Amino acid sequence: MHKTTLIAIAIATSFCFGFAFKTIITKEPTEQSKPKKVTGLGGIFFKCKDPKKMRAWYDEQLGISGSAYGSVFEWRQAEDSSKKGFTQWSPFNEKTKYFEPSTKDFMINYRVDNLTD
Repeated sequence: MHKTTLIAIAIATSFCFGFAFKTIITKEPTEQSKPKKVTGLGGIFFKCKDPKKMRAWYDEQLGISGSAYGSVFEWRQAEDSSKKGFTQWSPFNEKTKYFEPSTKDFMINYRVDNLTD
């Protein structure tokens, strides 16, 4: 029984030293392992009773013209003004299933830097 206790202590000690050693030698996070960063808005989508009427109101009142799918805002990226960016604005019918499984009345899509997976 004494031998079993010593073996259990030896295994636990080895585990603790191994964990501590791994923690000490672990490098700082690299650019690839850092969390992805939001760089802007990719789209704003919302439900309403009459999308056609809503698009017409925004066109007349705010000059946001577009198509049956809404409007696309074009802009230039701050870091490199030669690169374009786009943000979609779209009203949807209140009964749409496009947002599912969410039950919310709106959806915001973000532009995310370095999103590869």
